[in-house]
Amino acid sequence: MSRSHEDLRQSVACVSGRRIVDVLTSMDVRTVLLGDPTPLDLACVADVPLDVDLDDWRGAEMALGLLHQVHPIDAVFSVYDAYLPIASYLAARLDVRGLALAAALNCDDKIRMRLVLAGAGVAVPEFVVASEPADVEYAARRLGLPVVVKKATGARGRGTLLCRTPDDTEDAARSLGPGPLLVERFIEGPEYAVQALITDSTTTIVNVLAQHVGPGPRMAEAGYDFPSGLGRNGEREVAEFVTNALRALGFDNGVAHVQVRLGSSGPVLVNVAARPPGGQLCAVTEQVSGIDLTRAAAEIALGRPISRLPVAAPRALYRCVSFEHSGIVDYDPDALDTPGVWLDVDPGDRVRPATDPQGGSYGRIVVYGDDRGRLESDYLAILDSLRTRVHPDNS
Repeated sequence: MSRSHEDLRQSVACVSGRRIVDVLTSMDVRTVLLGDPTPLDLACVADVPLDVDLDDWRGAEMALGLLHQVHPIDAVFSVYDAYLPIASYLAARLDVRGLALAAALNCDDKIRMRLVLAGAGVAVPEFVVASEPADVEYAARRLGLPVVVKKATGARGRGTLLCRTPDDTEDAARSLGPGPLLVERFIEGPEYAVQALITDSTTTIVNVLAQHVGPGPRMAEAGYDFPSGLGRNGEREVAEFVTNALRALGFDNGVAHVQVRLGSSGPVLVNVAARPPGGQLCAVTEQVSGIDLTRAAAEIALGRPISRLPVAAPRALYRCVSFEHSGIVDYDPDALDTPGVWLDVDPGDRVRPATDPQGGSYGRIVVYGDDRGRLESDYLAILDSLRTRVHPDNS
């Protein structure tokens, strides 16, 4: 008796959202979607929506295990920070492909990440763990200003503050605490974002981008450039450094978004996210490398070859939209019809400046081409067409 098409399809469990479900559907993969609860629109797309308590790892394991007995699952993965540990746990417990649990846990906790990397001889900023908010000031005195204060888990960019004065450290401790905080010496030097694919413990560097960061206190992304400007030898040095860091963290199968600064003594690791990057960096990477990082994450999880399209653009200029003052934003909505423009606010919304800990990026402009000067000109033309204005908030 021949097997049905349903039986022949690979099956994957994911703890993710719309984008990855659409990718898996296009790959003709049977999708089990874990949610808490599963959104109705995604439940209609996934083959098997499974409502579980994502904080109850044992309960999720039991529920997914029952499905696994009836229809074997080939892999479990996620592309969201918060769900990487449980996805790796489930993959390990079902003995199927997925990111190693050690790697997921190492990336979930910044203190653990620093300890593992330092123990393996990978350069990280000098750091002190502050168990209480009062310890932050002591840590800053020990390390010397400026320092960066980070929440140990969660919060992503909004949990990182640059402190240049003692008052800044007091503000950071108050806004980021309570709970363990990581205080580390600020590394002066250019920053780079590296996208990497790891298959069966072999790392492939997809690209290196120059990364621009806001002035602080919140170290929000300000933009990216491709090529990075490092040159072949510089990129090789960064690639080797990142490969060693991912090996030390225990990566075996997955995608990584790595931030590196070049200090006076060479590369220093800033952060590793065990997932594709956010914003429009996935789209930029696909344009300049031909690789869809979200699809690649699914292909790696399933043990498939990585798909690669022809490179569409040799250069990319990516800039975030931010503001100098707090207030009510206004702009020309017709400009949003221009390709490469995304805004996260509507006219009439309140915004904060990039220097505000609660401010940051409110949109992105991305242009592609083969001439750096032309990219700058195109970007400025688009920015001018938005006609952004921030009016005083008198409410």
